[in-house]
Amino acid sequence: MRVIGTVVEQESGKPLEGLRVRAYDKDLIFDDKLGDTLTDASGKFEISYTEAHFRDLEETEPDVYIRIYDSTGKKLLYTTEKAVRRSASVLERFDVKISKAKLG
Repeated sequence: MRVIGTVVEQESGKPLEGLRVRAYDKDLIFDDKLGDTLTDASGKFEISYTEAHFRDLEETEPDVYIRIYDSTGKKLLYTTEKAVRRSASVLERFDVKISKAKLG
């Protein structure tokens, strides 16, 4: 299973390199971290994970969302947590645009 996508600057469309992307499985009590990576020179990212990363109780499909942080991994720049992809497919794609103002 994979989460892939691109991150670009909203105003210019310029790829954003070196941002930390983290993928999660939304649960009732505690969200499972599926993995994390940095965006490459083209603003692309890919996170691979297995059923072992999200499976608990009777859960058979993850409910995926991502968070994007600055290069330190501390400042949250973007999240899809309010638009969780329920029963995610084997491949989920996120193409994200972040405004200059957020990048600081």
